[in-house]
Amino acid sequence: MSLNQIASILAFLVGIMSIVAGGKAMQGWNPGYNVLSWLPVYNFVMGLLSLIPAILLWINHRFGLGASIATFGVHVLIFILLLIAFRDQVAVQSIAAMVFRLAVWIVILGLMWFRR
Repeated sequence: MSLNQIASILAFLVGIMSIVAGGKAMQGWNPGYNVLSWLPVYNFVMGLLSLIPAILLWINHRFGLGASIATFGVHVLIFILLLIAFRDQVAVQSIAAMVFRLAVWIVILGLMWFRR
């Protein structure tokens, strides 16, 4: 299995996790902590969009790395937004989920770097 395929599987898994978590929260599931109203929508949409770099990485497309960097960048911007603008409203669990997501994307980008 190539590094691209490992990165693709990671992108696919983190995307599916975001789709499931965001979808459940949008359907009214209460995780037991305060959830910002827009965050499940963000998680769901970014989960869907994460499937694009997953596919591009799997087929070793030239835009796979760029799509991965863009996805990571959006997550970084939202993470910063959560820490600055919503720090008194966002649940610790939401921050932890974002840190996990960012860590997975750092691993994906690291795999792409080692592939070169």
